[in-house]
Amino acid sequence: MKRNSEVYSLNKGYSSFIYKSETGLMYSFPVSSGFIDLSFEFAITEHDLNVLKSNNYKFKVLYYVVFYEAQSTFGMRHTTPRKYTAKEFEIAKNKVLYQYEPELKLYVKEFSKRRNLGEDYFQ
Repeated sequence: MKRNSEVYSLNKGYSSFIYKSETGLMYSFPVSSGFIDLSFEFAITEHDLNVLKSNNYKFKVLYYVVFYEAQSTFGMRHTTPRKYTAKEFEIAKNKVLYQYEPELKLYVKEFSKRRNLGEDYFQ
């Protein structure tokens, strides 16, 4: 099981975590949409891991953003689901990990609003 190789998470259970694979570090996260539960995983760097370990807010925001981005690619509303790509993950990861916190908070507010989650959904 991937959790056996876990190197970092904020909590156990249904949450994102980072594990060491044969090829390097992987960011793994679960996503549900109606009757479907999927897990996604993407490669990250040691530097990404250090940023995530040093900032719980960014760790939580990354899961928040990629969860809703990935969820929007499948589920009961989507008759032709598509794959959430490594490129999409990389863009989201870089926006979250490498912005200053004031800009990141604005990004979260705008992201929430675009997804009809309410501008204060993520607290």
